[in-house]
Amino acid sequence: MPTHPDTTPPSDAPLREPGASVEDGRDTIVIEGLAVPAEIGVLDSEKGRRQAVRFDVEIRTVPDYRRIVRETGRYVSYADTVTFICDKAAAGGHVELVEDWAEAVADFVLSNPLAESVTVKVTKPEIFAEADGVGIRISRRCGRIATS
Repeated sequence: MPTHPDTTPPSDAPLREPGASVEDGRDTIVIEGLAVPAEIGVLDSEKGRRQAVRFDVEIRTVPDYRRIVRETGRYVSYADTVTFICDKAAAGGHVELVEDWAEAVADFVLSNPLAESVTVKVTKPEIFAEADGVGIRISRRCGRIATS
């Protein structure tokens, strides 16, 4: 069976085992569909009452994350992020914009030096019967400057 010349490795190239994967040194930690009751919204009908708010969070780790975890025991905790969101909701107080919630979660996540970037989606599922949810998705990356 002929092979395409661009896909044939050079004869001196090391071959990998079929099915063997290579770690790229980064992982994505995922929180999906975390639902909490919160006072949120700019509409008069949203003030003074709690409504469901759903969070999806993807945290991209720094290069060599798994090695760092193995060697130091430090890690990015999805449990800490869930607790942050739940505690913020439980503390009460009205939040006007889903954007403010998303920014607060992103800031919290990026305070961990092992988190390189984060995407936070905050939706309100009860606003329109025709939609599963309305809200915002933001992506932020770490603004830390490495020092030697």
